[in-house]
Amino acid sequence: MEAENLEQLTPGQLQLIASQRWFHLFVPEQYGGLSLSLPEAVQLEESIAWADGNIGWVVTLCSGASMFIGYFQDELTKTVFSNPRVCLAGSGQAGGIAERYADGFKVTGSWPHASGAPHADYFTANCVIRHNGEIVTGPDEKSLIQSFLFKKEEVTLYPTWKYMGLKATAGYSFSVEKLFVPTIRTFIIDADHTRLPGSIYQYPFAPLAESTIAANISGMCLHFLDLAKEIIFKKKDIQSGFKAGTGKSLQLLADAVSAIQLLREQFYERLDHSWKVHVANNNIDADTLLAVSESSRQLAHQARHWVSLLYPFCGLAAAHTGTFINRVWRNIHTASQHSLLNDKR
Repeated sequence: MEAENLEQLTPGQLQLIASQRWFHLFVPEQYGGLSLSLPEAVQLEESIAWADGNIGWVVTLCSGASMFIGYFQDELTKTVFSNPRVCLAGSGQAGGIAERYADGFKVTGSWPHASGAPHADYFTANCVIRHNGEIVTGPDEKSLIQSFLFKKEEVTLYPTWKYMGLKATAGYSFSVEKLFVPTIRTFIIDADHTRLPGSIYQYPFAPLAESTIAANISGMCLHFLDLAKEIIFKKKDIQSGFKAGTGKSLQLLADAVSAIQLLREQFYERLDHSWKVHVANNNIDADTLLAVSESSRQLAHQARHWVSLLYPFCGLAAAHTGTFINRVWRNIHTASQHSLLNDKR
């Protein structure tokens, strides 16, 4: 509970992350990273989220930001990753306007929910591009959006993360005002703009992000099921004198474990298949990507569903803010609010 009280990860947790290189899951080994495949990273993220949802969430979001190394210019890569413990945080929203000049951009904007913000050395942010006061459009005639890298001393942080769960993830908002950013600190997150070899940088970003978020929710759900099992088997049925686990609660728990396991098997099967297709062909068909997206959403939604059904059978312990099961419950219901897995298509 120390991290929750601090409202950010503890020094000990950050030391663990650094020693395991968890902020650099997708960073090439030559730059000190683990260079994991997507299925390997997703399984690891699920395991970390089972152990501690706050750590899992920060690792997932910050390792996702460090994955942008694949789109950095060489000089920027060498500068940023010269620090083996460097941490990147950021926001996916296009919350800024970047006025283009010959040698760079002048950026003004604000961005929410940068998980791990207190620990970050750099912040990534998306901006709409403007030139001579006019919005620049791309080939699709939509506003051109480009990504930027800010140094921590260039941003203003706002401790706006005041939610019931994931309290130690410190998803602060940040802003910049008329900040000049040289061209070298801009990049485009797109397979056509990769600068490093590696299949992970070519994999479509949306299903990649969906699968990592779903894995976090799955890990938290698995932990909740473990904790619920302990409570259900210890709790006495006052009326019959038998353990409550021999009745409805035990059946519900068994149904939940079975349902989540089937969904996880489908999720990993589809994710693994998409990765193999991608590595073999450097391309993934739309149906395969859709299957990954749908299984990610199903796993996340059903995890929350089964947790909600079991919650009443866990007694007041589940409602006490100082218990482990309550913390896991709060984390699940906060993580599952992520718009990436809830937006209607």
